[in-house]
Amino acid sequence: MTRPAARADVLATLAIVLLVLGILVGRAALRRAAPRPSAEACAALLDRYVELVLRAANPEPAASQVAERTAMAHAAAGERGFVRCEADLTQAEVACALQAGTADDLERCLP
Repeated sequence: MTRPAARADVLATLAIVLLVLGILVGRAALRRAAPRPSAEACAALLDRYVELVLRAANPEPAASQVAERTAMAHAAAGERGFVRCEADLTQAEVACALQAGTADDLERCLP
């Protein structure tokens, strides 16, 4: 025979597990439904990341160096652009990253 306290413990544990599972599924659904960034926003994100990485190595990089590295990054992204950004990131994550002051802060905005 089961003690009433043990049954209450099982029900409480089950409720906690279902709550955590619901939160995880809910977050994934909200993220999937969130608006995606435009190709232009993703290009701006790539430009910003290149600039911040260069500034980490040299606080005052030459404009020509920034332009050269940015062109290299866009070439590496290919003619379809920064596809992962458009498919996997949200507008809010890109907005956060564009406002970041360092490359580390930018990376913290992304999943």
